[in-house]
Amino acid sequence: MNHTAVLPILASLIATFMTCLVIVLTQKWHGRLSFDHDLNGVQKIHDTPVPRIGGVGVVVGLILAGLFSYHIGGETYDTAAKLLLCGVPAFAAGLIEDFTKKVGVRPRLFASFISAALAYWLLGAKLTNLDTPGLNFLMQFSLVSFFFTCFAVGGLTNAINIIDGLNGLASGSVAIMLGGLAAIAWAQGDILVVKLCLWGMAAAVGFLVVNYPFGRIFLGDGGAYLAGFWLAECAVMLLQRNPHVSTWAVLLAVIYPAWETVFSMYRRQFKHKTQTGAPDSAHLHHVLLELTEKGHHRTSYGWRNHAIVSAFIWLCVLAAQFGAKLATNSVILGMLTIALFAGGYVMLYQAARSRSEFEDRGDDGTLAVTSRRMY
Repeated sequence: MNHTAVLPILASLIATFMTCLVIVLTQKWHGRLSFDHDLNGVQKIHDTPVPRIGGVGVVVGLILAGLFSYHIGGETYDTAAKLLLCGVPAFAAGLIEDFTKKVGVRPRLFASFISAALAYWLLGAKLTNLDTPGLNFLMQFSLVSFFFTCFAVGGLTNAINIIDGLNGLASGSVAIMLGGLAAIAWAQGDILVVKLCLWGMAAAVGFLVVNYPFGRIFLGDGGAYLAGFWLAECAVMLLQRNPHVSTWAVLLAVIYPAWETVFSMYRRQFKHKTQTGAPDSAHLHHVLLELTEKGHHRTSYGWRNHAIVSAFIWLCVLAAQFGAKLATNSVILGMLTIALFAGGYVMLYQAARSRSEFEDRGDDGTLAVTSRRMY
């Protein structure tokens, strides 16, 4: 990489920031369509309408990065253009939901599968080796590889939407995870993947500056799905282009949203007997936020509560990146570290949930009902 490679990164950062800033400053003109007016939903934790179309800023940033790359030359432009084209179904489904509030979870998930299928076809972004006995044999069949890749990419895309619940949480986590993938790609000499990761990272940070900690704008479903798709495809291309990189190391780099999704499905399906895809307010960030509320006045310091919880989870995500880097070529170390993360997550979740419920108990031992809605 040379100094000209920095220009697309700066373009992505500045364009995303400026677009998000303009959206915030002009919200009185488009708020009727762009505001998140549903303040009583089960996952809602804010009390004032906020524009939820931050994804527009992200896509503008990535487009500008591609245009700058085209101007200076190089193969990254072509790959990025195809990747953005592939991401259109996922982004469009999410953005339509942001404006209309009428696109369900299943159509959005299906749109992410379509995006993954397009990337499989246009970019050859496919998973063919999972570093797991038995599964490796099955992945040699094109049909199995196709469906598994679509499932993995679509799942991770949707997972970013699941963790998009606090100011800065999703965008900050995506930036950190892309940074981890970039570090692995850099060690392999894969400059193409490094650039794609850094472009996505810059767009996430550009949005983050406006979103964190005060929550002046939200990613929305469009932004979350686009960020998740970009992250997932960078991970797939890293594995596809560098066969010596452990699949488990790359999984570790994105383990937070992936495990949040798996654990949430288990919690809903087996513990609470509810629909797997139903929204709820019992994710790890909700539980930690509720616990943090105990020590601060909810309305006066709502933004601070968001900032504390998001920053704490960022540190956990960052720790996973160091583990992923160490396990780059080690299947065993990757598996062990993933198990450690998953076990630590469950212990933290249970401890926070127990502590929160303990503090809610009155003198009669019954649980009081608390609100998670915040500014």
